[in-house]
Amino acid sequence: MKVTADRSRCMAAGHCAISAPDVFDHGEDGLVVVLDTEPGEERRREVELAEDLCPSRAIAILRTAAVAGPPDAGTPDTPDTASAG
Repeated sequence: MKVTADRSRCMAAGHCAISAPDVFDHGEDGLVVVLDTEPGEERRREVELAEDLCPSRAIAILRTAAVAGPPDAGTPDTPDTASAG
């Protein structure tokens, strides 16, 4: 899991820092600061809560997708025109 925060959207409500204080804080300007951009799975619940509670939707969790395998070797990408004759 990777965490990002868009400071240009932040309205300094503070829900993130309260929900996940090991991951988020506020800078001197009151806007969100991400302390840990890749928190462990043990923090997932609190980070998701922070994302859900953020009124400006400045918090985003990037979830890693499973890597797709190679394309099916039996399905050509283009039609075989050599054998069409």
